[in-house]
Amino acid sequence: MKQVLISIVLVITLAIGSLSSCTSKLTSCTGGGEEPASSTVTGEISGSEQSSGKTDPFGKPTDSSGEHYSEASHTGIGDKKDETSGTLSGEDHESSKPEESSSKPEESSKPESSSKPESSSKPESSSKPESSSAPESSSTPELSEKDKALAKAKELLEGGWYSHDELLYQLEYNEGFSHEASQYAADNCGADWKEQAVRAVNWKAGLDTLSPADMKTWLETVPFKAEEVEYGMKNNDVDWNAVAKAWAKQALKNGIWSYSGLGNSMVMHEEFTNDDVTDALAAISYDEWTQEAVEEANEIYTGQSFDSLLEEIQGVGFDVVQASIAANSIGVDWSTNALADAVTYITSNPSASYSEVYDYLDNNEYGCGYSDGQASYATDNCQDWGKAEAVNYANDQLYNHNVWVSESEMVSLLISAGFTAEEASYGAANCDGNKEGIYAEIALLMARDYIFNTGNPPAALYAYLIYDHGFTVAQHDYAVDHWNAQAEFACAIYLMDDPSLTRSEMITKLTADGYNNLEAEFACDANELY
Repeated sequence: MKQVLISIVLVITLAIGSLSSCTSKLTSCTGGGEEPASSTVTGEISGSEQSSGKTDPFGKPTDSSGEHYSEASHTGIGDKKDETSGTLSGEDHESSKPEESSSKPEESSKPESSSKPESSSKPESSSKPESSSAPESSSTPELSEKDKALAKAKELLEGGWYSHDELLYQLEYNEGFSHEASQYAADNCGADWKEQAVRAVNWKAGLDTLSPADMKTWLETVPFKAEEVEYGMKNNDVDWNAVAKAWAKQALKNGIWSYSGLGNSMVMHEEFTNDDVTDALAAISYDEWTQEAVEEANEIYTGQSFDSLLEEIQGVGFDVVQASIAANSIGVDWSTNALADAVTYITSNPSASYSEVYDYLDNNEYGCGYSDGQASYATDNCQDWGKAEAVNYANDQLYNHNVWVSESEMVSLLISAGFTAEEASYGAANCDGNKEGIYAEIALLMARDYIFNTGNPPAALYAYLIYDHGFTVAQHDYAVDHWNAQAEFACAIYLMDDPSLTRSEMITKLTADGYNNLEAEFACDANELY
């Protein structure tokens, strides 16, 4: 009985073992009911392909050596089959023949061995990986290089502006496309290159303060074509008025400019409009322009005179006030120049007063523009103002008050007016610029008046002019020689025309001309007509 029970247990054990072996073999052949569907496997291959595999020119995945991947090798299905078959007995391995069924997928009725992997719901373990289900990405045709370049060109244009040639360069040299593909992409990307020029101007204006002329030059170097440059300059959103103001301010920082010099440059060379330039210059204060004049003076001074320096500063467009301030700012003592100008002015205007000379030297608009200190120094020292005032006073008495006096009498007159003896002597000696001339003429006037009013002969003039009034002998002689000169000349002319005229006939003719009887008598005597 015990042996029977042992035999039964052995039979059951062998039966269970056989059943387990068959189940294992069945699982090995079919892949098991829990294997993922082909779409899941395909997804895994696709992921691996993107991260580690290579792709041949036709889009098929390969391993690192260049061999194509198969679904079986990627998922390890073939390895699993070999391990399972190794555990089977020879009889079971023979009956199941997984290799044989898998090596002829076209004769098998099982979907996993089908020759059309696209209709299978389970991974294919075929030894022909090219017949298996391909990754999902390989089903899409690979883009040509031209198409890739075109796609890249559109992507670049979405991110920024380009000219045609710049885009071509970017694709070929920075993105690595061939020249042919890059040319194709630039030609067919659909970009409006004029609008790209507009975008370029707006972008550049946000980075740099460029004048219209500099902006054009920059667009040309990008390069844009001439018509694109013109369109970009006319249709941008740049506030050129604000640019002009900023440009002008920057110009003053970078160099020395006068109002007119900067304005002309901005219009003629930088191509700003007149209105924008006017606004830009108006935004710069007068003090800022004066500071520019100061910088100009320090730049150009090489030892020239004050007047010459003023002319040079004004010559570049600064006004006379700015030029004067600038010339006086360079640390040079212009007092010597001021004194020379004061002397020149006094020579031309001998009757000028102290205040007139000072104003001429100090005034910035119509005068020299010296500083207050320089003008005071020059005015104080250009002449002895006491003596000068004495001269002016003497001239005023002679010409405005018709005072007939000798030089000695003029000295007494000036002393009585408050001048010192020295000032009075100087004033009397220098009035009218020619003392001999003016006092000789006064002696002649007084001689005529004396003879006509007294009836005394010319011989009486000596005592009258020299002793009574203090004229010199030379002045007396001049008066005697000339007191009746006009009547004498008229008498001589009549005698030349008619030498037969008698004395009485000559006196009649001269009195008819306006001379009085005494003048006519002395004229006849002078011409020896008795």
